[in-house]
Amino acid sequence: MTDTPEPVVVKAFALVEAILAANRPLTLSELSEALDRPKQTIHRTARQLEDYGFLYREPGRERYTIGGRLFNVSKQVLGWKMRDAPRHATLGRLVNDIGETCNVGIMDGDAILYLDRVESNFPLRAELQPGSRVPLHCTGLGKLLLAHLPGRTRKRVLKRLKLDRHTDNTITDREILNEECDRIRKQGFAINNEEYHEGIISVAVPVHAENGNTISGLAIHAPAARLSIEGAIALVPRLKPYADEIAGDLLED
Repeated sequence: MTDTPEPVVVKAFALVEAILAANRPLTLSELSEALDRPKQTIHRTARQLEDYGFLYREPGRERYTIGGRLFNVSKQVLGWKMRDAPRHATLGRLVNDIGETCNVGIMDGDAILYLDRVESNFPLRAELQPGSRVPLHCTGLGKLLLAHLPGRTRKRVLKRLKLDRHTDNTITDREILNEECDRIRKQGFAINNEEYHEGIISVAVPVHAENGNTISGLAIHAPAARLSIEGAIALVPRLKPYADEIAGDLLED
């Protein structure tokens, strides 16, 4: 069985990353050595990036550096990141308030996508960066957003979900998971009682649009040794004002 070939776009990004990591222009030989790829392959990728303005080849020196088009992209990325600053600041204040890790996530297909996350100052914590995807059926945010789907949509999603077992507490029965979703919708929050990672609990509350629809979720995560499920549930009233702030930030986007 052969390995899957690396996509061309990944090869191109790897070349750019190598130049950025070196913090100086690199020759084809240096790029070949850094990436452990044939010089001919590196040359072909570098020339393509040069043709489209993403890299610049220094005249007479055969060294490649960052091109003007990539500089423009980087400025746009920074601008995009600044757009998220109000939401990140809200999460930061919440973490300072309760002392535990907090994140915001949305439903992305059959998973939860973390939009933003601020870690607690404690050394013992579960680190998942923004952009991470986690299962629906065994996370607080996942069950929360699953619970707030319209009835028929929820049934379709539950039918196709792969209910992998991650811990002894993971719900792997679709009927039981659907009943859990009914409870979550009524009580207004969801819990994760060591269902995805052993020793980690969470509680999540919905982030509502002006029409009342749930557009996202806000969750806190903590080691069970430091915060009990009962203690996490007691924090729900303190989470809701922050969820309202985050709703405003998301809707302004």
